[in-house]
Amino acid sequence: MKLGTSSLVVAAFVGPGTVLTCASAGVRFGYDLGWVLLFATAAAFVLQSLTAATGILARKGLGEALRETARTPVQRGVLFGLVVLGLWVGCAAFEMGNLIGAASGLHAVFEPELDLRWIVAGLGLVAGLLLLLEVQALIRALAGLVALMSLLFLATLVLAPVDWGAALAGLVVPRLPEGSLLTVVALIGTTIVTYNLFLHASAARRYWAGAPAHAAWRQELRGMALFIPLGGLISFAILAAGATLAGTGAEASRVADFAVLLEPVAGPAARYLFGAGLLAAGLTSAVTAPLAAASGIRELFGWPDRRDDPRARLVWASVLLTGLFFGLSGVSPLPAIIAAQAANGLLLPFIAAFVLLLAARRHPHALPRWYVLAGVLVTLICAALGLRTLWWVWTNLGV
Repeated sequence: MKLGTSSLVVAAFVGPGTVLTCASAGVRFGYDLGWVLLFATAAAFVLQSLTAATGILARKGLGEALRETARTPVQRGVLFGLVVLGLWVGCAAFEMGNLIGAASGLHAVFEPELDLRWIVAGLGLVAGLLLLLEVQALIRALAGLVALMSLLFLATLVLAPVDWGAALAGLVVPRLPEGSLLTVVALIGTTIVTYNLFLHASAARRYWAGAPAHAAWRQELRGMALFIPLGGLISFAILAAGATLAGTGAEASRVADFAVLLEPVAGPAARYLFGAGLLAAGLTSAVTAPLAAASGIRELFGWPDRRDDPRARLVWASVLLTGLFFGLSGVSPLPAIIAAQAANGLLLPFIAAFVLLLAARRHPHALPRWYVLAGVLVTLICAALGLRTLWWVWTNLGV
């Protein structure tokens, strides 16, 4: 049975931002934010299925479908501006987190005397070469290391001293501990990744080309029902591993401090496995984020579907260089990575609203009314959390 393309979505959102944001949430707030991951996983399923419907039922990428929706120059100007801003800024923010996360993984393993910024610069060069040379075998090997680290965190969920009563309460009882609002938005932003919405539509269109549309969409949903909850489970395993340190006096203020979370499974090798997994997650994501931005913007403007198109190369190069610039700014890795996820969470409601509107217009008979209402609810909750976060930032700036 074909399971579709949703495994790509899970592989893309288990990056260094997911690992460090979920682990930090567990260390700081225990199990209290488990409900955020439950909501975010369900929301990812709804939104990703709507974009998959665009690729399978309409046979179009998300950018292409959005371009055809805007009919007047004013509509196109507003729509293109918001989508390009949301996609490009989101990918650039993730790219900063990817490069810093990869560098922090390398630093955790070898603890070199080099300034972290030199490592970020070197990894930025490596990412650029991977983008130019399209070294798929190396990228697949790196993805294997990410899968290994994910499996270790799942094993940790079984072997670590998890308080299952508190974990279950955290999953089903929504709480907002003091100071947790930015982390809540970051957890949503690292699970429902803006560029994954564009990636999924394009991948589903290619994968199911020639297959009966409605049967293909049902098959895609079956695959999503397997892979997306698996991604949510990995995220929760990381949060739960962090929560085992909550209240013990441990302070995970450096990226290397999180390697201890794998000790119940990996023992003395925990630092090396964690660092290698984080390095691999950062490098693979540092390649996919610029390409996703270029692919989405290419579809939006109707450029040819070629990797060597100079305009598409300019887009991915600008994302890489922007992420590299902020990665070299010398900011502390952990806050920078969480801030990148929060930035995506703040931009998410705009993209989600476009996806929902597009799905309602293009597939009014294929999508049940309750499914569209679920999409509306997801968008409204994301918007409410984003607005509350902006208000929190405004008041804390003393404006």
